[in-house]
Amino acid sequence: MILDFIKTPLSGDAWEELCDACYRMRYQSDNYQKIPATYGGDAGIEGYTQTGIVYQCYYPERDYNDDELYEHQRNKLTKDINKLIDQENKQRLHNLGVPIIKQWHFVIPFYKDSRILQHAIAKRNEILKGKSSKPQEYDHLHDDFLIAIKVAEDFKVEISKIIRETITDTKLNVVAKSFDTIPWDKCPSEKVHNIQRKIKAVMNPLNDNDEDFNDVVGAYVTYYIKGIEVLRMLQADFPEIYEHIYTLEQACKREVSIKTKMNQDRSLNINIFMEILSEFEQKLSYEFSKYFTSSSIMELKHDMVGAWLADCPMEFRSG
Repeated sequence: MILDFIKTPLSGDAWEELCDACYRMRYQSDNYQKIPATYGGDAGIEGYTQTGIVYQCYYPERDYNDDELYEHQRNKLTKDINKLIDQENKQRLHNLGVPIIKQWHFVIPFYKDSRILQHAIAKRNEILKGKSSKPQEYDHLHDDFLIAIKVAEDFKVEISKIIRETITDTKLNVVAKSFDTIPWDKCPSEKVHNIQRKIKAVMNPLNDNDEDFNDVVGAYVTYYIKGIEVLRMLQADFPEIYEHIYTLEQACKREVSIKTKMNQDRSLNINIFMEILSEFEQKLSYEFSKYFTSSSIMELKHDMVGAWLADCPMEFRSG
């Protein structure tokens, strides 16, 4: 889900800013207009297009359970739909230049209960029934008026472009939740062996049971597994950013391969390894700090170094 990559937690204001940027980008050719709520309220909409699309957004104040989230989303939808059909607000919408409304979008980050879809249909039917019996009171709504539930996934293209062009302060966060245990079973045995062999050449532990040695090996096994998933999700949701990362990673991988294979002095392995970490983080920061949080830059660094350890590029002299 694209929100898994967004720096959390978002605030209601940040979600509203992101939604505004998405609608401005998608509907600019339809003369999208944002409605400020600073004077007289927003009359149940955040913005509108000249083609008859209006929207209202909502972001939960905290991490609700499924029932609580549905109740808050349902109440917000009901409250703002009631604003939309209020006769005083009807005049305000007219004064703001809002055309006959064909679609009202309720824009939320996600929903967990399909009852919100059922509630949207029920409110639409209620409005169409009222329009049928009192057409003059509902003449600002189209005969085929529609309520649509929109979520973050519906705006993947816009959110990706917004982040790439730094239109808002929103940045990507790829720091995954830590594994409770080292995911050895998810990592092919030859990859684990490669990581162990190369970390041993760098650390030169007294024995294979050395606690620090095993902690570092475990960390890079975890980074390797997480990195595969992070890059897969980036490729799906942010393909342009993924291509940028992939191009840099490939160039650095070739440089790392040459640097480590040319070293003839095992005692320098640790220094070379630390230099690689430092230099790679600097390159990532230079290229991607406008896209990613600082913690994400560090995560990407270790994820990719984990892949270099698990595969062939990074080789250290062991004897």
